[in-house]
Amino acid sequence: MAHLYVVPTCALYRGLKPRASMAIYHLSASIVKRSAGRSVTAAAAYRAGSKIEDLTTGIVHDYTRKQGVDYREIISPVFINTIGSEWLLDREQLWNKVEQIEKRKDAQLSREITIAIPTELDRASQIESVREYVRSNFVERGMIADINLHHLNGENPHAHILLTMRNLQTSPEGKIEFGLKNTDWNSKELLLAQRKSWQEVTKGLA
Repeated sequence: MAHLYVVPTCALYRGLKPRASMAIYHLSASIVKRSAGRSVTAAAAYRAGSKIEDLTTGIVHDYTRKQGVDYREIISPVFINTIGSEWLLDREQLWNKVEQIEKRKDAQLSREITIAIPTELDRASQIESVREYVRSNFVERGMIADINLHHLNGENPHAHILLTMRNLQTSPEGKIEFGLKNTDWNSKELLLAQRKSWQEVTKGLA
């Protein structure tokens, strides 16, 4: 089952490592667009260092030899407690459903957030800080988040967060499916709030 819960922020700082430099803040946001020749199945496979077959094109995106992927997880805003909802936490099924429901040649397939992870945190706290941030800023609003943390032991630890852009709804048969695009998630004000939320994490380490 996928559960929503929030870890108190103060718990993260018990995992501080001795620091030699100030925490660096970075957050960038972009859209995976079909008009740019991109597919979200390819993007998800690359970010996760995994293998995904695009069921629409038949192309297999195999990045299983990619190094530096230290943690991967899909977090869903609903409980996985109904028949046929397993796709919510299955990377290949999830992003294939996105590819299939978006019919336009210029479709926006996914939003991607990239953040720098503080090196001052130990590995467990790096992971939990990203999970808490994702749950409170995206998942609780209704998005499915595919998170992938890279190079946690290196000089540039960072996370790629792929986000769905449609509401989830229940079909007449009781199955969870994608509904309409949620345009509220495109607002500049929401992005500014998401930036501020991650900045607060790094500011606490400065």
